Amino acid sequence: MADAHENDRTDDGESLGATGGEDVTDDRIIEEGAIVLRGYVIERFNAENPAMQVSPVALGGTADEGSDPHVKEVVDQLLRIADDLNRNAELQHLINTVEANCAQDVFMTVARNIFTDGINWGRVVALFHLAYRLIYKALTQQHFEVIRTIISWVLQFIRENISSWIRQQGGWEGVIRSVSRWRTVALVAAVAFVAAVVYWRRTR
Repeated sequence: MADAHENDRTDDGESLGATGGEDVTDDRIIEEGAIVLRGYVIERFNAENPAMQVSPVALGGTADEGSDPHVKEVVDQLLRIADDLNRNAELQHLINTVEANCAQDVFMTVARNIFTDGINWGRVVALFHLAYRLIYKALTQQHFEVIRTIISWVLQFIRENISSWIRQQGGWEGVIRSVSRWRTVALVAAVAFVAAVVYWRRTR
């Protein structure tokens, strides 16, 4: 498992601590992470299902939480990174093997293995992408009680494993400053995600 307190390396060359996260607390990371995750899910889901729109309220948020332009910019950057993940056929096939109502230990096992070789924004997107696909299944299968559970698992994982790293990037806005080669980051994320799901399938 990646060490969230390890300050000397990531696998895409991002500089840890360069933006100075002194004013960003872990509680703020989790609070903003929930808003960003819901924004990511909403934008992706509504684009794929224009006839079945979903709102922040349905995901446990507030109606206007996505109106902040900084949140929108972060979500847009994460979506750009995720575009290549969404087109990866092998990745989509593997995601389909993880059920929306999977146990928490299954989700955490896959999540931990995404970050087994380090932390970068591409891998954060891979975590969001996993959550989105599970939430997508829950929404389309009308398993609404599962959605907030999945979101809570993501936030728990972020708090326990990568919030320190995100804080060192200056918060969620760090993805805007740090990622210029987002296609390369997306490729790294896809490889990490495939490896994580393959590992889970072999060991379950």
